[in-house]
Amino acid sequence: MRAILIRNPTSGASPLANHTASEPQDNIEDHILETLKRLDIEPEVRYTSEEDPGEGIAREAARDAVELVIAAGGDGTLHSVATGLIGSNTVLGILPCGTMNNIARSLRINEDIETACETIAHGKTSRIDVGSINGHIFLEVAGIGLEAELFPAAEEIKSPGIRETWRGVLNGLKVLFTFKPERFKIRFDDGHTRTYRAIQISVCNSPFYGARFQFAPTAIMDDGYLNALIYQNFSKLEYILHAIAISQGRRVFAPKVKRRLIQTLAITSKAPVTVHADGEPLGTTPVNIHVVKGALHVRIPEQMAYSPNVAQYQTITSARRV
Repeated sequence: MRAILIRNPTSGASPLANHTASEPQDNIEDHILETLKRLDIEPEVRYTSEEDPGEGIAREAARDAVELVIAAGGDGTLHSVATGLIGSNTVLGILPCGTMNNIARSLRINEDIETACETIAHGKTSRIDVGSINGHIFLEVAGIGLEAELFPAAEEIKSPGIRETWRGVLNGLKVLFTFKPERFKIRFDDGHTRTYRAIQISVCNSPFYGARFQFAPTAIMDDGYLNALIYQNFSKLEYILHAIAISQGRRVFAPKVKRRLIQTLAITSKAPVTVHADGEPLGTTPVNIHVVKGALHVRIPEQMAYSPNVAQYQTITSARRV
């Protein structure tokens, strides 16, 4: 089997990075290659760069019918590699080496390098969905409103250095307390349009995103749906308390978040509102969003294949329709 390892040599540089493997970061590649070799996988190694963060390498691999492409990096690297593999038969293996590793967490892929390598070698191949917003792919979330405005500050918080972290915190608080709700018109799958006054709309493909927060606990990555979360009637204090509750695994203010399973969504607003997809700025509204079913072949843990997060699980009763 031909395999390619796409490695981001700068992944995990943030002080927030969670390195579960005992190897120092500068030895992690040797650790990966030695572990894979023991499992009878000897990949060719390619490195990401500013010019190509992984998408081009992955697309070329898919075009050459490479059976397995392994992404070793954080969610940004994974996003780029996955984008290059969408629609192909190449299987994506995930080695979570980044700061947050939300996709790995959502698919229950262990952050320990040896365990993740075991999953790549002996796990099950499943097909997962991705989202599309105005033609741009997302694995985790597309956000409109306050969430999109806050993402630059969140990136500063993740940056190396105390000064950058505190600057991110202060910038985030400034955005939070100056942001005003907007009136949105949303057209759902059934063709009906409803109006909401909200501070943000998050359309989630994965349960985890951001700072490892489980904002969308009912999101399933291979059910053919996206989870739309509409934040109505939130005061700024409630928003902060909601984030704290989420970070602690509680749902204190969840009833104030309207939820709906969707396959397509069209959103307009009277004034332009900032939009992002997986932390990348995408301009402003209007937006059209849809799910791309089964777009990626991914190696997942064997036990995950028999969990509720498989395609034959069709009914998610805990996700309220609005």
